Amino acid sequence: MAAATMTIDWEDFGQLYGKYHYGNITDPVKGAIERQTHIILDLLDESNIKATFFVLGILAKYRPGLVTQIADRGHEIALHGQNHVAMFTLTRAQAKEDISTALKTVSDITGEKIVGYRAPFFSVKKENLYLLETLAELGFLYDSSIFPAALPRYGIGGFSKEDTWYSLSNGMHIAELPMTTGRFMNRDWPVSGGGYMRLMPGFMINRIFKNIAANQRDSMIYMHPYEFDSQRIDTASNYPPDAAHSKLKTAALNFRWNIFRPTITGKLRRILAYHHFTTCLEKATFIKENTVPTPLITAN
Repeated sequence: MAAATMTIDWEDFGQLYGKYHYGNITDPVKGAIERQTHIILDLLDESNIKATFFVLGILAKYRPGLVTQIADRGHEIALHGQNHVAMFTLTRAQAKEDISTALKTVSDITGEKIVGYRAPFFSVKKENLYLLETLAELGFLYDSSIFPAALPRYGIGGFSKEDTWYSLSNGMHIAELPMTTGRFMNRDWPVSGGGYMRLMPGFMINRIFKNIAANQRDSMIYMHPYEFDSQRIDTASNYPPDAAHSKLKTAALNFRWNIFRPTITGKLRRILAYHHFTTCLEKATFIKENTVPTPLITAN
């Protein structure tokens, strides 16, 4: 039976907005990430589903209690790195440092071994596939960072769409759990979450995921906390007090981040109702124990 996996890239919209636009990493504004996380946890409880939360280190540092709550509700804790930096912009040593820092930050909170990773921006590309070797060396069982499609900002065209147990050039192994794509006009497109799920009509999402299940394909759904928020996002609330800003630009940004967002919960409820769900850890363990390793060829 095909299985779906619900994953949450657990990061804070306001904290990252400040980091990218003003160069500072701050304590998230109190209320938003707490509210969003509780909405997600309650929705998952309502559907009796356990998810994998890819936890960002700079958020866990300021909200360790929320990380504990997620784990206490029975969900898997995995890593989303420390500083939310595209991995292909870092050297191999810098990437390892980011992951290692996040590993210590989050495992010190949970007290449990963490074995899963997803790169910010899905930033494992052909030129930095060596990151899978780094993850294996750090003790990770699986990665879930690759979109198997050639996309403008990320993705690897021609990469396997199947969950695969890879043998690496360093003599180690790792499972890759790729993101789900759909086929349209002879091209592969992202369909599995984030802005794609927010913007696509509900009937189209239902058709895509029903077809995936009918073809006995597993699917990987990914979302972010802000997408579940019951309150409107106002980017102006994340500006530093002395920051100059354009009202027109603020209005455009608010439109971008709020359009169709209230439709997310209803769309997800329909998907959650007719799929069998498993965690990334369960998927990775299964393919490790039941498949023959496939050699992974990395770029030099």
